[in-house]
Amino acid sequence: MILFSHVTKSYETEDGKTLVYRDFSEEIADGEFVVLTGASGSGKTTLIRMLLKEVEPDSGTITVDGKDIGKITQRDIPFYRRGIGVIFQDFKLIQNKSVYDNLVLAILATGGSYAGVEKKIVNVLTMLGIDNLHKRFPRELSGGEQQKVCLARAIINNPKILLVDEPTGNLDPTSSIEINRLLDVVNAQGITVVMASHDIEAALSEGRRRIDLDNINC
Repeated sequence: MILFSHVTKSYETEDGKTLVYRDFSEEIADGEFVVLTGASGSGKTTLIRMLLKEVEPDSGTITVDGKDIGKITQRDIPFYRRGIGVIFQDFKLIQNKSVYDNLVLAILATGGSYAGVEKKIVNVLTMLGIDNLHKRFPRELSGGEQQKVCLARAIINNPKILLVDEPTGNLDPTSSIEINRLLDVVNAQGITVVMASHDIEAALSEGRRRIDLDNINC
């Protein structure tokens, strides 16, 4: 479970402080698919970055699986992040590595070993329907295919939580529909999905819950 309790967050700007959240509270159950919507500046990406511990709230607490993540030390942040998969709008794939090697690096970067690597990669690529792309390089893939590889990379280590920031922002409509379908497939495996999106139609899809950040008390 993810619990935001009375969270306030602001940023320093040239004109003073810009308030993003004031006394924001919300609960996300295990296995839920939550879509964050709202205008630019409403705090969609900030919420994801707080969950990832890239930024800290000014006050309030964020609890993940019963642990106050504000108390996690800098040294322990990498260990905390092992349970979280992340997908960004920009693909951030290593261009001179094949799809297979990009996934191997994702496994090793989180403390995994070469043992069982091939089986893990084959399984995830097959689930996402891109097992034929394992030898390709990112430059040889369409935008939709690259985002599927990013999804594979995000879930290769069996995270409990998947954070998704505008995953279809750079994609054509057909690819966007496919990525949304695959996110539902991933969620059906029991992974909690928290997605920031401007796509209201995607937010209203069956099985998803919308949190409209334009309507919170700020």
